[in-house]
Order: sequence, then C-alpha cells, then structure tokens
Amino acid sequence: MRWVDALIEDIRPKFGGIPTFILDPDHLLDIPEVREAIRSNGMALGDWDGIPTSLVALKTLDDDAMPILVVGDTAKRHIVEACLINFRWESISVGALMPKFAPFVVKSIPSSKWDKLLELHDEARTPRSPQDTALLIGRALYGVDTEFLRHGQGWLQLLTRLAISGEPLPLPIARAITESSSPPWPEIHRPDTLSETANSRAALSAILDNQPVIYEQASRAEQVLISDLTAEYSAISPEVEICDLVSLWHQEATTPETVLRFGLEYAKVQDQGGLSETTRVEIYDLFSAWLKINYGLLFSTVNPAVLRLSTLLNTLDAEYSGERVVLFVIDSLGLAAWERVKARWISDGVIGGAVTRAAFAILPTITTLSRRAIFEGKPPSQFSPDVHSQRLERTLWANRYNNQGECFHDAEMRGFADSLAKNTPNICVVDISWDKRGHSIDPRTDSIAEAANTWAGRTGVRDMVSAALDAGYRVILTADHGQTECIGQGRLNVGTLTDERSKRVMLFSDKSVCNNAGTDWTDNFRPTGLPVDMFPLFAASLSSFDFKGAATVSHGGLSLDEVLVPVAELTK
Repeated sequence: MRWVDALIEDIRPKFGGIPTFILDPDHLLDIPEVREAIRSNGMALGDWDGIPTSLVALKTLDDDAMPILVVGDTAKRHIVEACLINFRWESISVGALMPKFAPFVVKSIPSSKWDKLLELHDEARTPRSPQDTALLIGRALYGVDTEFLRHGQGWLQLLTRLAISGEPLPLPIARAITESSSPPWPEIHRPDTLSETANSRAALSAILDNQPVIYEQASRAEQVLISDLTAEYSAISPEVEICDLVSLWHQEATTPETVLRFGLEYAKVQDQGGLSETTRVEIYDLFSAWLKINYGLLFSTVNPAVLRLSTLLNTLDAEYSGERVVLFVIDSLGLAAWERVKARWISDGVIGGAVTRAAFAILPTITTLSRRAIFEGKPPSQFSPDVHSQRLERTLWANRYNNQGECFHDAEMRGFADSLAKNTPNICVVDISWDKRGHSIDPRTDSIAEAANTWAGRTGVRDMVSAALDAGYRVILTADHGQTECIGQGRLNVGTLTDERSKRVMLFSDKSVCNNAGTDWTDNFRPTGLPVDMFPLFAASLSSFDFKGAATVSHGGLSLDEVLVPVAELTK
C-alpha cells in the first residue's frame, strides 16, 4: 500500500543501534497494515509506558536493532532526554500525511481506501476546507456528486445504492452532502440516513410508502432493485420452537449460575431452529427483570462458577497457571453466534471440539465498557483515566503479565506468528471483523446464524487458532458482548449515542435528564459499577434508538443475547 510505504519511509531509521520514539496522536500505528509493515522492515514495535526505568535496556542496543516505541499523547520527552543520549524523536499524523485535506474527514475514510485518497491528495493544488474536502472525496471515492443529486432521480438512486451495497458514506461526507444539496424528502435530512445502511433501507421504504409515484417514475432497473430491497420477506428458514424456553426459565433460572446454564440452552435453540418474536420478547422481559434485581450481586459473588468479564483474566490465570495461553476476544460474538462458528470450525477441521461456558458481560454492553473491563480487570467506575484505544489494551495486557504477554489485532498475522515462535506465555488477539459484519446484517433477508457461518469460513482467526493449537498453546475464546436483532423506534433529542454503532443504549451525564427522557419503549436502569457521571437509558424489548423502522443488528442493551457471552476452550 502506497500510503503505508510513505509512512514507513518516515519512520525507518537510517541505521540501527538507537531507539526511535514516535508521537502518534491519530493512532496511525494502531492500523494493522502499518504494524505488519514495520515488522516486515526489520523494526521491533512496542509501546513506551513513560517510566524511566523501562529506558535502561535501550542504552545499549545491537548495531542492527531498530526498536520503534509508540509514545502516548501526553508523554514527556524530557524523560527520554534525561535517560538517553542517542535516540530519535518523530511525530506522525494524518495532517502530515495529507496536509491539504481536513484531518477529521480523512480519518473517517476506511484505511483500505487511503491509497486512492493519497492519489487524490497529490492532484489537489491547494488546501481544502473541511466541507470542500468532504465533497471532493465524496465525488472521487464514492461517486456522489451534489449537482447530480439535484436533478432527476439522483437522491433516489443514491439512497438505493447505499441501501443495497452495504457500504454507507462516512459521516463527514454524508453531512457535507446533505448540507450542500437539500434532500427533497424529510426522511433523509439527517446525515446518518446516508452513513448507516439500516437507516438507508428504512428511509427508502418510508419514502416509497408515502410517495408511491416516486417508484413509478424510476427506471425499470431501479424498480427491480427497490422491489427486492423493500419487499417484506425473509430468506431465513421458518422459525421452529425446539423446546418451551419460557417454561424452562421458570423451572431453572433463579441463581446467576443457573441463568448462565439457561443461556447455553437458549443459544442452542436459536442455532437449531430460531425463535419466534413472541418468545424473544418473553425471554427479554424475564431476563431483564432478573438482571435488574441481581446485577449488583453478580459482581460481588465469590462463586467461581459465575464467570464475569471484569474478573475473567483472574479466573483464567488461576485455571491455566504456568501454561502458555492464547486468548481470542471476538467483538460482539454472542452465545448463539458462537454455536454456529464452533460447528463450522469443527466441520472444517480447524478445531476438534470446544468446551463452552457462559459469562456475564458488563452493562451497558458497549465496547468501551465491556471489552475494556476484560483488560482492566475491574468495573468501569475503577477504570484508569486513559481514553480507550487499541494502544491502551496492549499496554494493560503487557503490564498485567510483566511484559511476558503481547496483544494483537486479528489482522496482525506476522506479529502473532512471531509471538508464537518466541513462546510468549500470554497472547491476546482482538477481532473486530465479526462486529463489522454483524452491524451490516439485514434481519429481513439474513440472520446472525448464517452471517456467523460465513464469517467462520473466511476469517483469518481460524488460521490463528490452528497455529496456536499446533504450537501447543491452550486456546480460549471469549467475547466482550453479544448482539441482537432490533427495530428502530426513533432518536431522542437529548442524550448521546455511543460512537461504536451501538443503537441499544443512550448515555447521559445528568441523572434527571436521563429520567425525563424515557418513553414507552425504553428501559430506565442504572447498573452498579458505572462512572459517577454516566446514566444509561436502554432500548427495551426488541427496539433500538435508530431511524424509525430500521431493521438491524446492534448491541448495548439488556437482552440475554447481548449480556451473555461464551468462554470456550478450543481443542485440536
């Protein structure tokens, strides 16, 4: 990739023997392609913790050693200057890589498109304002021209393309387009109609329901696409109740331990034949009512059979003491999705089997709380003041295991292989590709089970699992939270949706505002263990804080599908 090569050229030292400290405010060195390229060019990549004693080993380096140390945003250069005589200090940023474009717009573009973006930047003669940057990129990379939108069926064609392709526009570009070219229908005045696929689908359906003449004026090809998209049908097999889960709940689900066992049975039923909407709603009501009463108890119990993500590493360390372990953390992989992934991997010979337990995730079930709780080993109210990032996860992991552990992104194949070869005792791999796939599911024509089956056959995680098992590691798989199918009921005028595409919870900094924002389809519950200035409002039942009628898969809420996650040991 050209942009990666340009970045590596700036980072690579002319000769070895001295360390290079890199200030990276835009987290460019968290991008897997960059990290892998650094390793491929003979440089050793790490994170500097800001502690003077960690610099002692850098005073005497081999002539061919080229350590690259990522510096936190608030790190102090004078500490390095006081401890080392020879070192390099570099700074990299999106602004330095493409100075003629507004950085926040560039950062919203997937890095897979940055080579084309760099070509466009090189052709630009003068610096562009944020609005001009967004409109230029919209035309060149996404084929969206505001002049075209103003005439004929431009808006209809754009909305149809976004709804079908599953590739929405980045939010800054969507915002610039809606501001510069007034949409003809109120359903698409909000930029997130263009930046989220589910909203594009819902808006298109609403427009055609309100103004059927628009469909009649469309071309034949467009009519076929629109009909396929908005038809009320399902490609999923008919739902079949395998057992009476509601009765099973009343018989067995009373304690945290029995609720975890119920969750495993619930997931098997989902995987085998699906659940009716009525059953899903009933289970939501039963589980969420139980959770509200028992959530505080869950995180104070000493019962080792009750797994919780905030103490999971303590449990695993005790169970696998002295053994080499690889932990896979799959973002958003709920129990039912894991059932399908497990079956596919066994069928394909990736694994011989798996022993699965269930664990309780942290509420709200969003990445910055639930996944971070795994690495922090404590509830959110006790988190460190640092902003959540991949860099923080790596630092927390390394600190926990006294630099005898390494943490990787699922795309860092080379780094992971090197770590296995070095017999690193504690390895963690975080996968976010399943979460991305889940958020693109259209529940009317797709299912979590089928999406999980496809993902399990394509993901690079399967090769990493095989390699770890072949190297003799104990391999554990877990998730930070699950996900559920839901229908949008609209956005509130107050509160904040998280920036993780989670649509099942709104966050407030004021208790009274949160309490007054509730509706007949929301659930007002404040879990213990949250920061003092965080008050969540959950979407109840199968609803979401999304565009009215938007059918999607999301997380953040109180359903069993979101709160219970697998903890599975995989065998060769």
